[in-house]
Amino acid sequence: MRSRLKAEGSTRSSLQPRTFSLQPAERLIVALDFTAAGPALAIARRLRGLVRTVKVGSVLFTACGPPIIARLRALGFAVMLDLKFHDIPSTVEHSCEAAAQHRVALLTVHACGEPAMLEAAVRGIRTGARRVGARRPKVLGVTVLTSVEDRAASGVMRLATRAHAAGCDGVVASVHEADALRRRFESRFIIVCPGIRLAADRDDQRRVATPRQALANGADWLVVGRPITAARDPRSAVRQVLSEMEDATRC
Repeated sequence: MRSRLKAEGSTRSSLQPRTFSLQPAERLIVALDFTAAGPALAIARRLRGLVRTVKVGSVLFTACGPPIIARLRALGFAVMLDLKFHDIPSTVEHSCEAAAQHRVALLTVHACGEPAMLEAAVRGIRTGARRVGARRPKVLGVTVLTSVEDRAASGVMRLATRAHAAGCDGVVASVHEADALRRRFESRFIIVCPGIRLAADRDDQRRVATPRQALANGADWLVVGRPITAARDPRSAVRQVLSEMEDATRC
């Protein structure tokens, strides 16, 4: 147990303020959207050495609880906790305080929440990180989900502005809004883009794009799930994503 805790304590987030010096492997987040720990950890082990950061969403977290974060960190991964907190300010504050104590690198809150809620999230993160002597996780405001049709995207800028004013570190937004967001906000405001696909299959996502398009539009980090985790060879799929990202950064 002591060795596991030591390994977890030595894990440092690969997520730093936006800079083009970051390598593609540092800008890729693999979504582990599984219903049990076994397959999630199996994929994570296969991707060690290629991927720095993995995402734990509501399905995996509900199925496995905080121990899944500890086990992924023990494998050397930084963790994005994607629970999209949205509640009254005091509840969100305490939830974020608890999340920070799990030493996650990123966590999400819904940007459609009131400004007081977003401010409470930032406050809770600081308190939780300070309590365990950890680096403060980045707080991302989720704007419009990529499963929503284009006509709902008009509110993205409004929600991003709200998150920025509340002290959030960045937003989760579609690639299709990334260019406008990058022009609107300074470079240190993080843009994380889900809905990344390598082929025409969009699954239940509507507003999707390739890794090349995402980086060209100003995205900092890309979240890729099923194109990697459902692939016959996940490592090969990661290499394909990274290759596209490398091509984009050379342009």
